[in-house]
Amino acid sequence: MMSSPPPPPPPQQQPDAPLPLPPLPVDIQVEILSGVGDAISVVRCAATCKAWRRLIQETSFLSHLHRRRGAGIFDHSSLLGFFFRDISQRLPRRRLYRRRPTRFLLLVPSQSRPSLPVVLPLSRFLTTSGDLEGFAPVASGTSGLVALCRFQGASRDPAAICVCNPLAGTSTFLPPLPLFVPEKILFLETSGSSFRLLAVMDDQQGGLLLRVFSSQTGDWDAPVTADLPDNMMVLVCSPAAVHCGAVYWICGTPALPHAVHAVAVRLAQAGASVSRIDLPPRAGVHRLTVASRAVRLANSAQGTLSLVLLDELVLSVWNLEDSSADRKRWSCCKAVYLMPMLPPIVFSCNKVELSIQGLCEKSGSLFLRVMGVGLFVLNLETKKLVKVCKDHFVKHLCPYVTDFASCLAAMKRF
Repeated sequence: MMSSPPPPPPPQQQPDAPLPLPPLPVDIQVEILSGVGDAISVVRCAATCKAWRRLIQETSFLSHLHRRRGAGIFDHSSLLGFFFRDISQRLPRRRLYRRRPTRFLLLVPSQSRPSLPVVLPLSRFLTTSGDLEGFAPVASGTSGLVALCRFQGASRDPAAICVCNPLAGTSTFLPPLPLFVPEKILFLETSGSSFRLLAVMDDQQGGLLLRVFSSQTGDWDAPVTADLPDNMMVLVCSPAAVHCGAVYWICGTPALPHAVHAVAVRLAQAGASVSRIDLPPRAGVHRLTVASRAVRLANSAQGTLSLVLLDELVLSVWNLEDSSADRKRWSCCKAVYLMPMLPPIVFSCNKVELSIQGLCEKSGSLFLRVMGVGLFVLNLETKKLVKVCKDHFVKHLCPYVTDFASCLAAMKRF
């Protein structure tokens, strides 16, 4: 007699599935998202889902972030790196005069090689990079725009100028300027993808010749001449600052060719007006030919004109304040002692040579070069100094800052 098969085992009781969480109210989501402290993280949240993107792009949410930014809680911009002319490669003698490529250096170290800088080609950002061979970065705008320029072989040939938006991957080639070789190019203003670009050259008669390009009209305005009074001398190719619609240069006089004054050139429909501001006496020890290495004009976080002065191993920041109805004065608001921040190898040399290579106003970052050692980035707010690359690595440095409003404008609305 065959035995019956054993009874099947009793079915195991399945654990109860977790109940779905109810959706969070909109006001709770706003509080969570507004607690993010930097622009990059907020943009990443906006790219997560359509609901968060709609919420972040709302005017009420942007106003909330604007209030937090005014309180110093929200960082609306972030310095990702800088575009530069790569001069690190050794070329044969017959290729010494070939133009160096433009690249981008990330200020975030690589996970696989954290001790080396991350250098990216221009094609990583722009599909038209093949058309930009020989173009060097000359200016960057507050909305993440970058201006590239290529000067032709002959002086009578017009310079080729291109304005790029790395965030959107687009390039705009500007109309040529016949018989006009700009010595300085800078952004007057930027708003999203629209911009006004200023090209400046010396007219060889004690003045400056100015041309303005507007992306809204797609053409250059008529040339304007700004006459410099009191025999002022300006190195047009030196760094300039745009503040409250005026362009500021450091200048001197033939009798005293040092950084003793700042000249403000303000454009108007009728022409250009020029005014002069005296600099702090300590800035006057530097001659105009080398003043850009130690004296820089910029926009301060308080909305005033600022002066960055490098004196040996001490970096000071000065703000221009109204002391009376008709006079202005400079006040020192910050001093940074660089000796404790520099690596010990710097002081093994007989003489420490420091120079300012670039300034990023929106992120409060200053690029310092230590001769024979490398390029460093100093955050003026946190007073943190970080080495980013070797000494001979960079030429035509152009910082690139991500802007929160520009990132959101480049994203699709749903």
